[in-house]
Amino acid sequence: MSNLIALIPILIFLVFWAFIIWFVISLVKSSNERNVLLREISRKLDGIKNKD
Repeated sequence: MSNLIALIPILIFLVFWAFIIWFVISLVKSSNERNVLLREISRKLDGIKNKD
């Protein structure tokens, strides 16, 4: 029983770092998607400016 209690802080530590890694990965993916969208908008606006 004491072995299981000793594992609880380790599990909390691992869950904490797993959450941090998940958050960073989702932040990077979100940022990448936003950059792709902004790049596409910029290209469309450049196309409109070149037609004038």
